[in-house]
Amino acid sequence: MKIQTKTAILFTLITALLVGVISLTSYILTNNFVNKDFLKRLEIRTIIASKVVLEHDHVATNSLEELRRDHLEYLPHEKQYLIKVDTLHKVQFLPRSYLEEILSANGSTAFHHAGITDYAGIAHKDEKGEYLVIKSAVNEYGLSTLAKLRDIKLISFFGGLVLVYTVSIFFARKTFQPVRQIIQQSRNISAFNLNRRLPEPSGADEIAEMSKTFNNMLDRLQAAFETQNNFISNASHELRTPLTTIIGEADWALQKERDTAAYKQTLTEIQRQADHLNKITSALLKMAQSSFDGQKQEWAAIDLFDLIYEAIHAVQKLNGNNEFILEGAMAEENAKPFQVMGNRNLLLLALGNILSNAIKYSNHDKITVVVETMAGTCSIQVRDQGIGIPDEDLPHVFEPFFRASNSKKFEGFGVGLPLAMNIARIHQGTIKVDSLEGKGTRVSLILPLI
Repeated sequence: MKIQTKTAILFTLITALLVGVISLTSYILTNNFVNKDFLKRLEIRTIIASKVVLEHDHVATNSLEELRRDHLEYLPHEKQYLIKVDTLHKVQFLPRSYLEEILSANGSTAFHHAGITDYAGIAHKDEKGEYLVIKSAVNEYGLSTLAKLRDIKLISFFGGLVLVYTVSIFFARKTFQPVRQIIQQSRNISAFNLNRRLPEPSGADEIAEMSKTFNNMLDRLQAAFETQNNFISNASHELRTPLTTIIGEADWALQKERDTAAYKQTLTEIQRQADHLNKITSALLKMAQSSFDGQKQEWAAIDLFDLIYEAIHAVQKLNGNNEFILEGAMAEENAKPFQVMGNRNLLLLALGNILSNAIKYSNHDKITVVVETMAGTCSIQVRDQGIGIPDEDLPHVFEPFFRASNSKKFEGFGVGLPLAMNIARIHQGTIKVDSLEGKGTRVSLILPLI
């Protein structure tokens, strides 16, 4: 069932509940009013009847009779009963309990309802004895009015529900029309035309927000597809080069008998290319592993200062005893420790790549590490005074296998920063690169604190 249909049905049910409660309440109140009004009129006739029949003041009796005749019309099926108390056991048309209720009312009116007939009775006592004066009538006008009212309310109720459902469907379709347009346009977007976007309506309603969110998702998907295509293209090229060399050297060696020196030279070249291929494969595996969402990794609270010291120590073991200068929060005495939630090995790998790049492209000059905090995040800045990155190359530094135009003389594969960026994203962080060619580079690893 479509959402617009569910919305219309839900709105109709809510309306039905509200209208039903209001209609039922008004019907009950009207019914009570009509019944009370009829019983009051019947009571007046019962009181007058007791005065007319049993009072001995003829002047007053004649006046009451004249008043009843001129101003009180007879009620439908109105009947009058005068019952002597000592003959109550002979009365069959009324229950004994009602007759006793009249007696115990001490002159007040007692009422009884049987079928469609209402009864009003008064006990009257004088020197001749004790009597019960009872009037009965049928509230035909009230019953007719209530029946018409009930029919009108039922017809209005069900007719109103049909009207409400029809109007609800109309407005639901109008409301969800932009959603249907988004669905239709989304069906035309595939992996082959990710450059297409949904039209973003003006305003700040949910439809506009959904369109913008969907377009943002398409931006990320397009970037991911382009990065993947670029990654595959570069990876195949990087892998093909050493493989072609290895195959060519092996073919050359097998073409004919050669001397020991020639074989040694060939095997040396094969070994060099195989080692190069092994490094590329390791880099590709690390890149692939860093693309995991991290949920299968071991996550824990990590002290950033300890993490930085450990990364520096590991890089120094691989690259020599380079000089590192610590500034910012790490240089303060009794500095408050900062913690992030994440995987220690992945963060060490990301930070180690950043530090190794700084050492390599600065020709092992001193490196400055600055730790700063702001708005619930921590920025680990690694600054070098190396070759820097040309302006035209800066937008591409996070593309796998991309290397700046001035870095050809340095060994590398162009996966260090992309790998570090993947790890940063897994930890809900990011990396920023600022650089001037010939002046140096600053790489900032920004992570959320806990």
